[in-house]
Amino acid sequence: MVLWMLIYLTLAVMYDWRDFQIPNWLNVWGAVITAGICVQKGLEASAMAAGVLIPFVCCIGLFRLGMLGGGDIKVLMVCGIPLGTYVTRLLILSFLWNGVIAVCILWKRRSFCLRFTYLRQYISACLRDRQIDSYRNPDDGSKYLHFTYGIFLAYCTMFTGGLL
Repeated sequence: MVLWMLIYLTLAVMYDWRDFQIPNWLNVWGAVITAGICVQKGLEASAMAAGVLIPFVCCIGLFRLGMLGGGDIKVLMVCGIPLGTYVTRLLILSFLWNGVIAVCILWKRRSFCLRFTYLRQYISACLRDRQIDSYRNPDDGSKYLHFTYGIFLAYCTMFTGGLL
């Protein structure tokens, strides 16, 4: 199972890097193959369903705000099929890894102050308008973070830490 998930995540990272999009066919086939392996190993349907629903429920708000892509959520859902409720560990680790990556990018570009200015303006606008609006990145699209990197690193962390 681990080898299959690493292959799937590697493909997702490659597509995300190249196209800034993870194709639906990859997620569909990833889910079908992963579920098939889980059924063959005797994993309960309720555990697989929990592994799919937890990332969806936890991340749909971030998607609606434009802070997380739909493909990233689908990748997390596919990864959750064999993990069941332990997918929460993957979620936490992936957000932590992406935070580390974001700090490294901001450090390299020396743009901490600029980013915090954007964040302050966004929060001020939400408070002023009394509604949460989509976060619009004032930079060009080349500066977005590929969330699949953190998912891949989180899965590798869980594997090497014996959490799988």
